[in-house]
Amino acid sequence: MSPTSRRPSILWRGLRTRGPMLALIVVVLLSATVIAVGLRASPTAPSRPMLVSSGSWAPFVGPELPDGGPVAKLVVEILNRSGYSPEIRHTSWSLAEKQVTSGASHAVFPLVGSESRRAGFLLSDSLLDIEYVLFYDRRRGEPKISAPADLAGLRVGGIAGYDYWKELESAVSTFVTFDSPLEGFQALADGRVDVLAEGLLPGQAVLTGTSFAGDASNFGYLQNDSPLVHSVEGLYFMMADTPEAAIVMKRFNEVLAKLRSSGEYKEIVPGFEPAEGRQVTLIPVGDTGLVELLDDNGRLALLAPQGTRAQVLVWPREFVASPGASRAPILVKVKVVNGPAQGRVLHVDARALLIDAEGK
Repeated sequence: MSPTSRRPSILWRGLRTRGPMLALIVVVLLSATVIAVGLRASPTAPSRPMLVSSGSWAPFVGPELPDGGPVAKLVVEILNRSGYSPEIRHTSWSLAEKQVTSGASHAVFPLVGSESRRAGFLLSDSLLDIEYVLFYDRRRGEPKISAPADLAGLRVGGIAGYDYWKELESAVSTFVTFDSPLEGFQALADGRVDVLAEGLLPGQAVLTGTSFAGDASNFGYLQNDSPLVHSVEGLYFMMADTPEAAIVMKRFNEVLAKLRSSGEYKEIVPGFEPAEGRQVTLIPVGDTGLVELLDDNGRLALLAPQGTRAQVLVWPREFVASPGASRAPILVKVKVVNGPAQGRVLHVDARALLIDAEGK
């Protein structure tokens, strides 16, 4: 056998002994290449379009508000971060809800999470909690409502497309409905209804707005603790109940939670929590350096340290109408929210109220 004929056999023996090692090296190199490609930043996927229905409800949402209103700005921010490009279309509240049911729209907001809506829609975590009240015309006197029968004898106004709180809807067999809050308040001013059910802040926005011709000081809202006249309700982003929507809603809630925890939420939706407009700091009136908390008859009940905070339950009439010539002390009914007397409902001299930046 010639030297030339031996060379292939020598090479073959070398491959047989070193082959497994070479194969391992090749596998490692290929794996490294795959991992490198997988970790390489991929181009950003384009945002998916989403049609979202809403209405006009100042100060929360509406085409006339900056950025469509703070709640609209919040929803747009959440959807953008979730990979969607929302287009908000404003219409009536009744139609906005029907558009989601029919499939003409992907979602609707902000709606109260009533039982009927929870049965037919997927709801996000609460976007915002708001206070609902019953407005009345002071010129006709304050209605006394403490039992369902009291409401049965009144003409209760409501807005088409609204779902109200359970206690009110159970007590009112038929609402006098209007197409918008503005029409409802015009009816209240004209005496066509006795009370009007509306969100506190939206109602105040109508009364102080230029579209309403009446004097805002003529109107108040019932301020007792009865669930018949007052409720705090969450507002939600809603979608049809489908597996695809469940994926969207899961991501929506995750982003909403991150915004809340980071503090960005308060930058987008500032100062809209219920009763914020009625929280005050209590300061001493006399020389003791302590706040005097009084009972229903104006007698001293407790002492509290300066800086105690409270929620005003009923603003005195003197603060919203002509006080006349009376020089008697003005007592304000409050609920203490911190300190040793936390939770107690008492009265304070009106001079003890300090509306500061925290209580706005």
